[in-house]
Amino acid sequence: MRIVQSPYQARIVPLSAGAPNLWRCVIEQEDSREVVVLHETARKEDARCMALLELARLEPTGPAKWFLGGE
Repeated sequence: MRIVQSPYQARIVPLSAGAPNLWRCVIEQEDSREVVVLHETARKEDARCMALLELARLEPTGPAKWFLGGE
């Protein structure tokens, strides 16, 4: 799953194929591979919520506008 809020993008991915119950939320700047935020959670929904919270925190002004990408 990918959530885009310029200039950031969040990816929600399983930690590994061998650990399907561990999820990672990785937030990067769009023009860079620099990781701005990294969270690991036990549920995919928790990782998605963390991404939305962190993107809102990173938003400099105004309401957030998100694009939820496919998995």
